[in-house]
Amino acid sequence: MDIDISRNRRTGPVPIAAEFKRVHSVNVRLNASELSELDSSRGPYQRAAFLRMAGIGKLPPAIPAINREAWTALSTVISNLNQYQRAINYGLIRHTKSEPIPSFVLEDLIDQVQALRRELMGVSEDSDDGPEDDDE
Repeated sequence: MDIDISRNRRTGPVPIAAEFKRVHSVNVRLNASELSELDSSRGPYQRAAFLRMAGIGKLPPAIPAINREAWTALSTVISNLNQYQRAINYGLIRHTKSEPIPSFVLEDLIDQVQALRRELMGVSEDSDDGPEDDDE
């Protein structure tokens, strides 16, 4: 009798390599006001994930309240541009009087809108490198 070994294969996500597993635990004690401040600043993140990001200096950029509405509106613009680009790529748009917008124009427009969204968050494109000193 043949045994079907395909059913014995593991399903699910690929296991994490040993060097990337989080095995160390750090306990933190907070008073009520500190916990309240943490909860108000962590946004959608779990407390531990937020403290980990803060501890290693990789906090996500916060959108200033004054820019939040414009940032959200621009995400809709990018979504619409992506849908239009997809329709062009798949030949779903048929213009009788005019040609569709060239692909490179849409890509440039999407890049410009994303750059504007980064500016609304206060993040520049080369902010990952940290501050640079020209004096050295």
